[in-house]
Amino acid sequence: MDDEDIEFSIAHNRDYSNAHLWFMDQEETIKIGLSEYLVVDAGAILRVNLPDQGQEIDQGDVLFSLRSEYEALRFLAPFSLRVVEVNGELESTPETINDSPYDDGWVMIVEPHDGTEDTLLTHEEYIEFLQEA
Repeated sequence: MDDEDIEFSIAHNRDYSNAHLWFMDQEETIKIGLSEYLVVDAGAILRVNLPDQGQEIDQGDVLFSLRSEYEALRFLAPFSLRVVEVNGELESTPETINDSPYDDGWVMIVEPHDGTEDTLLTHEEYIEFLQEA
């Protein structure tokens, strides 16, 4: 991330990873997307590579990847999970992530196998993490 100031918002009703993904608890599942901080910094999202619905992904394995106008990014799973649903609209309209990172631009819904408490940051901790970066 460069030194230039960028403007972005942080949704307060979700947790975050230090890889700038957001996680919204939905009882038995978790919806995942990209934080607006990352979206603004990465530039226009040009392509999103999603896993298959039903796919099992171990902690530390590639969750999904994307290409933006500035870089190619791979996101690793912060915990073991099963992919319940992917936002297939992103394959044909990846710019939806830029337009609506906290709503229509969600990436996938997963069912975690293990607890997620130790691997994610609250929105307050995420703000502190960004201030220290």
